[in-house]
Amino acid sequence: MYHENFGIQIADHQHLKIYYSISKIRNIGIIAHIDAGKTTTTERMLYYSGYTRRIGDVDDGTTVMDYLKQERERGITITSATITFAWRNYRINLIDTPGHVDFTIEVERSIRILDGAVTILDAVSGVEAQTQTVWAQANRYNVPRIAYVNKMDRVGARFGRTIREMKYKLGTTPLVCQIPVIQKDNRGNGLFCGIVDLLDMQVLNWNKDPKGSVVNKTPLTDKYPIMGLYDEAIKGRSSLIEALSEMDDNMLDLFLSAEDHMKISVEDAKQALRRVTLNGKAVPVFCGASFRNIGVQPLMDAIIDYLPSPLDRSVPIASLSDDESVEILPKETEKLCALAFKVIYDNKRGPIVFVRVYSGKLDNHMTLYNTNIHHKERVNKLLQMYANDAEEISSITAGNIGVIIGLKETRTGDTLIQFNDSRKSLRLKNIDIPAPVFFHVVEAAGISEEKPLEEALKNILREDPSLHVHVDKDSGQTLISGMGELHLEIVKDRLLNDFKVKAKLGKMRISYRETVIDDKIDHTYLYEREIMGKRLKAQISLTITPIHENDQGSFNEGGNRIILNLTKKTIISDELDQSINNQETNELIKLSIEEISNAVYTGMISSLYRGPILGFPITRLSINVHSLRLFGAESTKTAISTCASQALTDALKDRNLVLLEPLMNVNIDVPEEYLGVVLGDLTGTRRGNVLGLETSGNLFDNLDNNIKIYIPPDPIFFSSNNNDKIINPKKVIHAHVPLSTMLGYSSSLRSLTGGTASFDMRLSSFGIMSDDRAKAVIREMQGGF
Repeated sequence: MYHENFGIQIADHQHLKIYYSISKIRNIGIIAHIDAGKTTTTERMLYYSGYTRRIGDVDDGTTVMDYLKQERERGITITSATITFAWRNYRINLIDTPGHVDFTIEVERSIRILDGAVTILDAVSGVEAQTQTVWAQANRYNVPRIAYVNKMDRVGARFGRTIREMKYKLGTTPLVCQIPVIQKDNRGNGLFCGIVDLLDMQVLNWNKDPKGSVVNKTPLTDKYPIMGLYDEAIKGRSSLIEALSEMDDNMLDLFLSAEDHMKISVEDAKQALRRVTLNGKAVPVFCGASFRNIGVQPLMDAIIDYLPSPLDRSVPIASLSDDESVEILPKETEKLCALAFKVIYDNKRGPIVFVRVYSGKLDNHMTLYNTNIHHKERVNKLLQMYANDAEEISSITAGNIGVIIGLKETRTGDTLIQFNDSRKSLRLKNIDIPAPVFFHVVEAAGISEEKPLEEALKNILREDPSLHVHVDKDSGQTLISGMGELHLEIVKDRLLNDFKVKAKLGKMRISYRETVIDDKIDHTYLYEREIMGKRLKAQISLTITPIHENDQGSFNEGGNRIILNLTKKTIISDELDQSINNQETNELIKLSIEEISNAVYTGMISSLYRGPILGFPITRLSINVHSLRLFGAESTKTAISTCASQALTDALKDRNLVLLEPLMNVNIDVPEEYLGVVLGDLTGTRRGNVLGLETSGNLFDNLDNNIKIYIPPDPIFFSSNNNDKIINPKKVIHAHVPLSTMLGYSSSLRSLTGGTASFDMRLSSFGIMSDDRAKAVIREMQGGF
């Protein structure tokens, strides 16, 4: 089949139309720091599996996975792409995720539904900052992982150093399953030319085919021409078996009964390695150079051998109420339960909803029920996605990932069940969505463009839950908030080019927060108003206390805690029971406790979204609603919601309110000769606080060698180019910096260091502004957006 969007040949999908049992399914993701080689590695997987007939190239913009115009122009992954292919009679549902911190929501919602992951590491850079971020995300969901050290052909590649960094930076136990084969040329330069599989003691190389389709295997013996390779492999295998015996009881029995580790079979070692991977005790590590077509097929084998099927994962738990939950068994014979983990908008198809089916079977034209928004939805069509290509299918079975066309209201994180299912309150665990820290004002170019802009923003907001859009009540301006400068730059580009909206975006601003620092606020508020001849009335009593930064516990949206102690006893007082007539009582009974609670909660969230100082979101408040007085038919859901919203606003009026500014964790890789000027800039005008300083390349070289993991020796230097020079290790600066001073830092850092330094940053917390700084921000903001 010829794919018109990419101009490349795509192989037939007939091998994916066969039925795969749930044990033959692998739902995996590729996670890593930006530019570690995620998409390059994925493109090789597609080629070797027979999915494509040509290897896509990131630099040429011919990849299957990076299909957006913005991705091809920038050479980076912006949105996670899903693709399905077969390998060794297994079905692999693979998600290629972005590595840029601005698109962390793409990683978060992908990891939420994955069974396993491949972490790709750059052999030159080692464990980078965003790698630590995505690793922590995977830890939160207990996702088993394998690791692949890529770019072993590059100058400065150090496999052993990367293994050490995995242990000490990621807090994991790396188990080396392969070691690189380094061969010197006639000039004395080291060339990466293959790998040694430590399990079956074979040397693998790809010399017979420039595209890497043919894997040549040679048994490794003490006669192998590269001096020391056999002895090092023996050491590596021995260490691997010993490590497995420490973590796996079955392997321990084999280890104690065997005369030496070489007599333990490859299959026994693989089974032990699979067990310790699935239970999270260790991470198998492989190596290669994807761009040079080295090492990808063994990595694909490792996905099958060591990463879990849906049956190997712990059974998902869904809530039915605050105190009741149910296990979601991964069986087709069970009732349907699926999670919508991503929504994108397509000009031809409309909203496309990506789902992971946890139990049951999702059929075409089925009527569904969204338990989060209590809405009926109908399936118009089911698709199997191949990045931007799609194929219509009749069903999505338990354990699989697919796409639904036709859902009008479903969003990221919503739970879907069959409409006739009685479990209307069933909900799977939601997806954590980070708070946005930047915002733009966006305005339509003219009155005729207001409606198209509104529709475009609605579609983008549904696609990307880390974006926030709201209208400033005072100025009437529309504000769009995002995770970073690149994030909002992509949104702007999509508005203008993809949605063809004529709009203007204002200057980028920081999204601050507001909070109150009073010890405790007790407040009772009576809402009473007549609207279009109908009287609305409700009364609410609440207590507000500040949440300190180090407080633990569950929080609602925006870093607040909303506690609703609403029961029949706290809603209707004895006095009210005596004062209302029978007709009013009947009207009151129509509202259930759940409906009343939802109305109060909605009102609270509405009020928290706009603070009294500058209209920024309010955070760090614990709000306890301990009583609600209703007045019969006058107390509608609208009255209750409005009462809750205005009660909170009134309670905060004239209180000790302060502005909070986002503080970022910043990591800067800088050559030593520029260290002074970068530190001076960081601690001076940028008000940064330096937390630590490390040497990038030799970070753990002086650690105790008696650690319990095998670390292969690294050559001091090897190169495929005689003109290459030794790359000196960089210094790594760790700092805490206010986000307001980091605007445009990328350009400033390039200017200070001649383009030799790089950095990344992520939100750490929100800190209270000094009085002078707060006054300056207020003056600036009140001067107009």
